Amino acid sequence: MARTVDNNGIGALYGTFDIDTTNGDYDLTSDDEGCAVALSASNEADKGSDGGILLGRLENVKDGIATVQIAGVVRLDVDTGKTAPVVGNRVVINGAGKVYQAPALTGDDPAGGNVAKGLVIAVDSTNHTCDVLL
Repeated sequence: MARTVDNNGIGALYGTFDIDTTNGDYDLTSDDEGCAVALSASNEADKGSDGGILLGRLENVKDGIATVQIAGVVRLDVDTGKTAPVVGNRVVINGAGKVYQAPALTGDDPAGGNVAKGLVIAVDSTNHTCDVLL
């Protein structure tokens, strides 16, 4: 009997966040559900900026509130114009709802100034996705 390994959603924990606005318009809409998001202010989410810290995966948007998966395994789209994630490494966001391989750690500080988050546990180069344990 063959079976497919699929860890997406295991151990999911969700948080709710206000959605950041630009010129009175929400920065996240239902069209963005499934994308990688970041913190933009206290208890507020948006798509962040290139190289920023991943908060989690946007699950739902309603009435200016974003529900974000902040723990567990998430499947995220990979930015094909950047360095592809590698299993066992971490990711950063691209500011447009996707992730890519985090830069290498530098310096003596264990964190090395690296804003990476999560642990890449699977990469699908055909569909340009990766599974990240947050």
